[in-house]
Amino acid sequence: MTQNIYIICPPKKATGGPEALHQLGYILNSLDYNAKMLYSKYKKDPVHPFYKDYNVPYVMKVKDSINNVIIIPESMTNLIAKYPLSQKKIWWLSLDFYEMLMNSREKKKNWIRKLIVPYKHTEYRFEPNQNVTHWYQSQRTKEFLLTKKLDNKIAYLCDYVNELFFDNLPESFQKENIITYNPKKGLEKIEKYMMLLPQYKWQPLSGMSREEMRDTLRKAKLHIDFGYFPGRDKIPREALVSGVCLLTGRDGTSAFKEDLGIPEKYKLHENEMQPENVVKLINHLMTNYAEVFTEFSDFRLSVMNEKARMIENTKMLFEKA
Repeated sequence: MTQNIYIICPPKKATGGPEALHQLGYILNSLDYNAKMLYSKYKKDPVHPFYKDYNVPYVMKVKDSINNVIIIPESMTNLIAKYPLSQKKIWWLSLDFYEMLMNSREKKKNWIRKLIVPYKHTEYRFEPNQNVTHWYQSQRTKEFLLTKKLDNKIAYLCDYVNELFFDNLPESFQKENIITYNPKKGLEKIEKYMMLLPQYKWQPLSGMSREEMRDTLRKAKLHIDFGYFPGRDKIPREALVSGVCLLTGRDGTSAFKEDLGIPEKYKLHENEMQPENVVKLINHLMTNYAEVFTEFSDFRLSVMNEKARMIENTKMLFEKA
């Protein structure tokens, strides 16, 4: 019997996780599977405008069935218990949101609900379950999952940079003295360098359309991210495709070469973040951009091939399903 594949996703949310889930739906349908988004809350128009081009049909509820495959992001593992008959695939797009959101959900329950529906019956803590399989997006998550006693083998599946960033991608870039950063991540660690290095234009990647963000990155020489990496973050990969050098910290997945395979000297330990050292590195990256960017070529090529790898990995995962 034909499998029905449902991908659980929060509605109207424009972050890396929901985009990855829509990308999976798009790839599955392009491979002639029957995949639909299953939005976790009712909204009149649940598809965020960024993801309409993936053209994945959606439903708001499904009936549990042995013929269903339910793909659940790690942030919503409380929904495992809702579908006891279906095959469940937990896709770990980050590591930290699993525990963080599980604890948040528990705090929001009132005492009556806690009494009627015990904690152990609503949240997943790696209880034995033959119907649960785990997929990991990062090496960091793989190493975490290998510490758990699981019923099925874990498997790798990583998302990819949106096609928009490849549209009319030039072979060489006309760069300006622009440094980009995500103001939602590690801003307190970056602000001092804006003061110390006013000769560069510091451009926050916020309040932009996707096209504006792409065009900004194509003009920038350097993207700095000293914040925490919960998974294989999307903006640094989009920056690499756009010909931008990276300077990061090592919090989260950025510490792993498999997840952020840029030269180690551009991934700073906390004790390497003395202002004089960081200023020297920024000046080196900006002044010698053309030469330095070649050091990022190998990982950039890997990022540019992510979609092809995701298609092949998806084929393998569902041939076994």
